[in-house]
Amino acid sequence: MTTTQVNERPQKISLKKLHYAIMTDEKTETYGEVKTLTMPISLTLAPNFSEAHLDAGDRVVDQEAQLDSITISGETADLPTEVQADWFGHKISSEGGIITNVNDKPNTLAIGFESGSKMVWLYKAKFKLGEETNETRRKGEANYKTYPFSGEALPNLDGTVKHTLDTRDESVTETPETFFAEVKKPSAVPT
Repeated sequence: MTTTQVNERPQKISLKKLHYAIMTDEKTETYGEVKTLTMPISLTLAPNFSEAHLDAGDRVVDQEAQLDSITISGETADLPTEVQADWFGHKISSEGGIITNVNDKPNTLAIGFESGSKMVWLYKAKFKLGEETNETRRKGEANYKTYPFSGEALPNLDGTVKHTLDTRDESVTETPETFFAEVKKPSAVPT
């Protein structure tokens, strides 16, 4: 019996940049230009599964689980006007502000991020605006305002939801500059 050793190295916590591009055509799965936010604070991805168990003979004899989507939640140090219009489908007023309307429809986005040595694209996400908190400054205290958001990443037509590259792997030739220059669908290595 042979044993293959896996190259395991710990990762430091890191979230460098958040990239996004609006999906311009859902049928052809094409995207507009990639834009970058430089001050993300947190980003959490939680996979959602459909599951089934087959019970027979007083025991579980089979189990099936399928990834349905990935729930996304996060916050940034700032959410500029243009980003809010891009993400949430708001209009920009002639005065330069944001018009929020009950008929606004969030744009479908590709979301990318760098975390330690990993680079990730989620191909079909929609976001909703997070809760906004406003409060007075208290004597002797200084606080910062953050901008939460949440949403869900759904599968593309071929079922692809996410593509992750780890720059520690010898086979990876992409850099953040090339990986996030445009939204590219991955191609699988033939088996």
